[in-house]
Amino acid sequence: MAETILLVDDEKEFREELACSFDEYRVLEAADGQQALKILGMPNEIDLVILDVRMPGLPGTEILKVIKKRNPKLKVIMLTAFSSKDIAVESLRGRRTTFSKNR
Repeated sequence: MAETILLVDDEKEFREELACSFDEYRVLEAADGQQALKILGMPNEIDLVILDVRMPGLPGTEILKVIKKRNPKLKVIMLTAFSSKDIAVESLRGRRTTFSKNR
């Protein structure tokens, strides 16, 4: 079975475009943090989470904290179009790397 990636971003068009880049993988999509946490709470095997920092509701940095409490070994890539030193530091405290995306 292919590895599974969970894409979490409030912009549907961006999620769809990014998902097309991962045709070798099973890709699940979530439009916000609550939906992502619901998917992560289901019995499934997520291998990687690609998580936007800024979304309505829970910010990605808060979702990252929940993910790390539930599954410290799950790999997470943080995305942001609004990079700043504070976001990078907060994300690194979650023990993952921040990556800026261009929209």
